[in-house]
Amino acid sequence: MSIKDVQLASKWLTEADAILVTASNGLSISEGLNLFRHDDKLQQVLGDLAERYHFPNLLSAMGYPYENQLDYWRVMARIVEYYGYNYQSSQYMTRLKKMIGNKPYFVWTSNIDHHFNLAGFKNTFEIEGNWMDGICSAHPEQHGRTSLRTQLHEVYLKDQAGELSDADIPVCAECGAPLQFNMAGDDFQINDEQQRHFQKFLTDTRHKRLVVLELGIGARNQMIKAPSMQLIAANQQSRYITINQSEVVIPDQIAAQSVGFSSTIADAFKELADRRSYGTETQGPGHHQEKSSDADAQEQLMQKFFPYYMIDPGFRPNSRPLYLTIDKQHPSYLHTTKYGQSFMYDMGSTVRVHCFTTDGRYYQIRLGLDKAKGDVHAFYADPGTFVGIESLGDSFGVINTDVPDSDKGEIYVPRYKELLRVFPQQKEIIERLLLSE
Repeated sequence: MSIKDVQLASKWLTEADAILVTASNGLSISEGLNLFRHDDKLQQVLGDLAERYHFPNLLSAMGYPYENQLDYWRVMARIVEYYGYNYQSSQYMTRLKKMIGNKPYFVWTSNIDHHFNLAGFKNTFEIEGNWMDGICSAHPEQHGRTSLRTQLHEVYLKDQAGELSDADIPVCAECGAPLQFNMAGDDFQINDEQQRHFQKFLTDTRHKRLVVLELGIGARNQMIKAPSMQLIAANQQSRYITINQSEVVIPDQIAAQSVGFSSTIADAFKELADRRSYGTETQGPGHHQEKSSDADAQEQLMQKFFPYYMIDPGFRPNSRPLYLTIDKQHPSYLHTTKYGQSFMYDMGSTVRVHCFTTDGRYYQIRLGLDKAKGDVHAFYADPGTFVGIESLGDSFGVINTDVPDSDKGEIYVPRYKELLRVFPQQKEIIERLLLSE
């Protein structure tokens, strides 16, 4: 524990030009929503359906392959009614608003509970959608998104009254096809307005004192954690405050810009507000994580190109999502891994992958889902290949990577000058994809 760490983090928030709040399951759990737990609340929320299907948790209930679609809508309506329609802003949201004050801010979350919006936050980017939005099951792209808030409440009321029928299943206003929830999946439609505003926020704060306040994002959840760490690494004025009980991960290259709280969000918020330490475990600037002892033969070559790297555990065993919001104005950083890497495109518009090999070769790959346009769904990059990705469309995209068992998940950012020396003919691409030193 250290009062200096607490006071420093509080000072960063006070002096910040803007604040980026990132949040995942840890915040939802703090608010009382645990999708993974089997407890009395499961019965309280789902009632007879919990016993009928023997659900171990809410997440299983949401993903169960129901033969009776009415039961699926019953489940979802009961969950959303309990955690959404009846939601009251929590102490966490109240304290967060006080921390932000009148500063420019944005909330970037993988939570689907829609709680930030329900609590009054206007600037949000729900990267996996939310359970109050629906899309047409027959024409998801053409007919767009629609709010399910009122319809789900009506389903819930009829369900409780024993009057629910197939005719009550929400349908698309354009074609009459059943609606489905707009959450991560094959037909997921990113909220373009949220994404556009979020990208503008990142552009506006690129060279400012941005504080990333990370709430309850575990080490395995790389959808937001890895890109936000890259934001910190790219801007020496930015700062990183992470709160996660018993799981604080701060890579060495941003350690000097970071403070971590291994505590509950409530305890960390209290300390930040009072600028006092009440005994939480903190990790302040200067603390260095123990590095891997691996003496791989490529180390000397890699250090020639890379000034640092990040250790990122996988999203699932041997896999992690690597790029999230990629577009023409905000391309990804060039990077690679020691042992080579496979790339699989999950969703979104086609992307162009720029590949630079350490022996001086450059080539491109179209990575996407439309084979009629020459897209490939997946490819493998040889060890030592520098990879940069930019979108050929305007939509959201997710790319997953698989790495060998022996890999630790290193994300390398190449040295600008050295890369430019080896690939002088690709200067325009390198300058577009990589920040100069």
